[in-house]
This record gives sequence, structure tokens and C-alpha cells, in this order.
Amino acid sequence: MNTPRDSGCTLTGALSVTTEIEGSVTIIHGPAGCAHHNFSLFHALCAGRDDPRLPRVLSTDLAETDIIFGGEDALDAAIRRAAAKNPSLICVLSTCVTGAIGDDVDAICRGYHGIPVISIPTAGFLGGGFHQGHIQALMSLSSLAKDDEKIPSVNLVGEKTLENERDEHFNEVRRLLAAAGIPICTRFVCRTTVGGISRLSRGSCNILRDPSMEEVGRFLEERFGTPFISSFPIGSRGTIRFLEEVGRLFFLDVSGAIADEEARQDRIFREFRSLAGKRITFCDPFGNRTDSEVCREIASAAGLIVHPEGYPVPVPEPFPVGTGGIRRLLYQWRRACRA
Repeated sequence: MNTPRDSGCTLTGALSVTTEIEGSVTIIHGPAGCAHHNFSLFHALCAGRDDPRLPRVLSTDLAETDIIFGGEDALDAAIRRAAAKNPSLICVLSTCVTGAIGDDVDAICRGYHGIPVISIPTAGFLGGGFHQGHIQALMSLSSLAKDDEKIPSVNLVGEKTLENERDEHFNEVRRLLAAAGIPICTRFVCRTTVGGISRLSRGSCNILRDPSMEEVGRFLEERFGTPFISSFPIGSRGTIRFLEEVGRLFFLDVSGAIADEEARQDRIFREFRSLAGKRITFCDPFGNRTDSEVCREIASAAGLIVHPEGYPVPVPEPFPVGTGGIRRLLYQWRRACRA
């Protein structure tokens, strides 16, 4: 069965967030197998993108007696072990087992001072999978934000940390924002610190990774009064609309940035003029036929012809971001068309 890396357990979704916080330790409150499986997954993903970091994960390693009589003492002991490492933050993730036996994880976490200890409910059998774990982690970690005055800047919210091209996506958004003269306040949460999260309320706009993060966007808007843009820019017109929306929110004249971006896009399509006239059909990462408006937009601008018997060209998931993403996509399509 073909399964994307961002599907599966609620616990894994939350870990994809907490393991991105510098100096933090994540405690998985449950049997050792839950921690072992997830540690192995994240270790393999880090190695696959030449990232030498190891996720800092501890397990309460619940045994049969803990499951019968309760695992709160085991959790208390694990938090003390973690605190002895002097981390910047301790995140505690519950599992299906501890959700079933009814451990009061929140109460145990509230008993510590000095080092912040955040309880994130991730007992998957209670509802939701990877995506819900990602959302729950973001909403729980927002409690670290201080009530500060807003400054003209943006937060990037809900980056998918397991994406192979997450750094390329970030760099493209940062480039577009810099062209409009807007700084990034914090990344919530990708390669950040507790101090970075504490600045979350300062950002005057949140930019969500994609519309699947709108629940978090609404939550932060209600809590901090911060409006949000629902997605990173996708496609030619989507990139221009992104700049226009940023300009409106910040009352900026971005016409120069838009003209420069349109010229950049024209140069890229000229670079791939050998594709003109080629017949293509779109396929998802698993080889299934697919289609979308943004794919047809890019194909049309490159002079490609969408046809059922055309060369199968890949449509990556997630879709590449911004004008830089269009260029990377056209490279893949040119190889597929042997152009």
C-alpha cells in the first residue's frame, strides 16, 4: 500500500512539531514501542536529508503494572529525568494506552516550575490522525506566547516539517516577503526556539502553510487577534495574488515587487521553451492520473498540451511553492518529456 509520510498516528503528527524546537525534550507517555517506532522514523527522515540531529525523545516505558494501576508515577519520574538535562522545554505526548487508563497528564505537568512543561493530548484512538496531532501540538504550544505589542511582520504557521523540500519552500516565501519589505517574526513551528514561539503574538499576520491549517489560523486569530493568509503561494497567478494580499494587509505598494515577479516568471517559461507542443498527462506521486487548475495554468504558460495519451508528468505532493517551485516542477516535467 502506498502511504504518504504525513499520514498515520496522532502521536507522530505532534512529534513532527515538538522535535523541531531547539533544546526541547519530548516525553512519550506510554509503552516503549510507541517511542521506539517514532524515534526510528524521525531518525531515518533526518538521515535521508543529511540532517545530523537526533530527536530528543524519552519514554515513560509503561509496563503491565503501570497500565493496571496507573502510569502517573512513571510520568512524574520521566519529567524529572528530562528536567535534569536542563532542556528549554519539555513536551509530554499521551498515547492511546494512557488515554484509555485515564492518567491525569495535565495535572502532573502543572506540578513543575522553571522549565515549561506542555501537555499535548495525542491519544489517537480518541479521534484524528497525523494531521490532528500536528494541529493539537501547535494549539498547545501557543500557550508559550507572551502578550506583546504587534510589530509589522509575519509568522509562518504549520510548516510541514517532514516535507523533503521544506527549506526550499521556506526560502521562497522569505524571498517573496523580502521583496515586499516584510520581515518574518517566527516560524511556528519549524527549526525554532522557545524564545521564537514566545514572540508569536507579535506577528501582525499569520501565513498558513496550506488551507489544512485554517483551524490553527482561526484559533490564533481568536486568541491574539492576528489575521491570516490561508496558504503559501502556489502557481503563477497564486504567487502574484499572494503578493497582492500581503500588500493589502500591510498597506504597502507592492506593484514593483509584482512587476519583478512577473518578469521572473516570464524568464523561467522562456528557459523551458523546449517543452512547447509536448503532450502531457498529470500523475500523482503514486502514478495515478490527477488534474488541477494550477497544473493546467503552468502547462499552458509553458506551451504544453494536456492530453490523455501524453507523457505522464509528476505532480508532487505537496505542490512546489512560488515561482521557484514552478522552475523545479518544470525541470521534472522536462525530464519526463525527454525534451
